Amino acid sequence: MPNKATIAINLAVSSLLLVAINNALASQVYSIHLKKKLNGTKVFAETNKVNAPGSLTILKLSSVDPRSVECRASFDPRIEQKKSFKRRLKPNTDVSIRYTTARSPNRLNIELECRPVKEKPTTED
Repeated sequence: MPNKATIAINLAVSSLLLVAINNALASQVYSIHLKKKLNGTKVFAETNKVNAPGSLTILKLSSVDPRSVECRASFDPRIEQKKSFKRRLKPNTDVSIRYTTARSPNRLNIELECRPVKEKPTTED
């Protein structure tokens, strides 16, 4: 008959094994494909993934353009609906877009389209 210490050790090892398996499933790696259409703007885009249950992707946009730029980012995980975000970047600024899904996708497609903002002409009175 096993003693209490043996039972406690067996339970602890079993629990650690379950935690390790759960972490392996939660940190599933997926690929990100970023398609950029910059239309002559000077914008840099960088993606980062956060390993958590589901997925969190951060798209960082950096503008070095002397003009204001408007960017539209569309995220398509193919397991949920496509979601789009629109951001306006002033000259020499950074902005981050956070995108989450309930489940980890196998692949995340991001389409980024940026255009210079047309300044309205000033009217003289």
